[in-house]
Amino acid sequence: MKHGFTAIVLVLVISLACLSGASGREERRDPATGRIRILYIGDPVPGSPHPIFLRDPITDVVPIIASGFNFPTSIIRRYMRLYMPRTPKGLYENFDVIIISDAGIRFFTDQQLNSFRDGVVDQGMALIMIGGFEAFGGNIGLGSWGPTPIQEVLPVDSLENEWEDKAGKLTVVENEDPLMKSLPFDEIGGYGIFYGCNIVANKQGSQTLANYQVVGAGRRHTLLSYWEIGKGSSFAMTADWTPAGGVDFLRWQYYGDYALNVMTYIIGGKLPEDPALVYQTRQLMSDFRNIRQTLDALIEFASKFGANMAAAEELIGEAEDAKRRAERSYIDAEIEDSIEEMKAAILVLEEASDKAYRLKDEALFWVYVTEWLVVASTGLICGFILWTFMVRRKMYREIGQTRLSRLDRD
Repeated sequence: MKHGFTAIVLVLVISLACLSGASGREERRDPATGRIRILYIGDPVPGSPHPIFLRDPITDVVPIIASGFNFPTSIIRRYMRLYMPRTPKGLYENFDVIIISDAGIRFFTDQQLNSFRDGVVDQGMALIMIGGFEAFGGNIGLGSWGPTPIQEVLPVDSLENEWEDKAGKLTVVENEDPLMKSLPFDEIGGYGIFYGCNIVANKQGSQTLANYQVVGAGRRHTLLSYWEIGKGSSFAMTADWTPAGGVDFLRWQYYGDYALNVMTYIIGGKLPEDPALVYQTRQLMSDFRNIRQTLDALIEFASKFGANMAAAEELIGEAEDAKRRAERSYIDAEIEDSIEEMKAAILVLEEASDKAYRLKDEALFWVYVTEWLVVASTGLICGFILWTFMVRRKMYREIGQTRLSRLDRD
């Protein structure tokens, strides 16, 4: 009986470990700021999560263009030379996540590939590969990642030139996985359609989170896969998350939340339990940025006319302090506190905006008066001159006859 009870407990422990997803590894972030430091290699373009990573308080990102299918080789070589960490130590100390998103294998050195692998296995970093013609096994002869050190830490095996060109729909496999629970994938509808994916083979020990179900056909492929290896972890998304193959997915309401949640998930962080609350927080942060941009433009304009904006700037400082507290709560996954602090920050910023408009109107009052006086005086002067010459005709001298009438008499 005792042995039977022990076996049951062991099974439960193993089951919980499997369900825990990324929570089984030690969390890795910037120790100073708590942010997730991302090295985004491949296609960090506007139609990708790169702008989201730039704006969100939870992430810091360094972009490196390395997609040979979309960019000239000269630009890629320049980015690799300027922004790629020069030493393994520089990589390990400054980054937590490496994203390889449709990046060409031919642009990397052996040292860089080895440092990526060792960063995952020995340093606890996270590696993400996103699908495309230059990802996994590649397509149309653009090269495969199969024979590289990166293959050793990917959760799937890359199959050279294996590509699904039919559209496919995201179908969840692990409903209880933290990442899949963190967003309403069951409501994704048409936004979960992708247009092509790399065909891969699952590795033993990896976890398939979602499949690519080919539309109108019975076949399916792995779409999302996760693996903990060594001290780190890796994540594979075999379809593209840019307009190249994810044009519908890009329009999903939770697209940005998905990208950010993947970052939190893969570094072993705590994922939010209520996606609606997190979405609300990020919307409030976006509202704050929009108000702040308008306010900065207003202050710059009014200052050119001598407006003293010190009172408004003091309120802006208070709003920024409240925003920093909200961001700290957001990074610590205290979402409800972050929402309240963000709302308070927006209220103060709106007060600053009202104050700035009043100060602008006060500064421009004498400008308006001066303009009115100039226009009015100009009108009076013009009217006086017109009246003098055309009505009163004081400046004209009357004559008895004209030269023409004299000629007529002659």
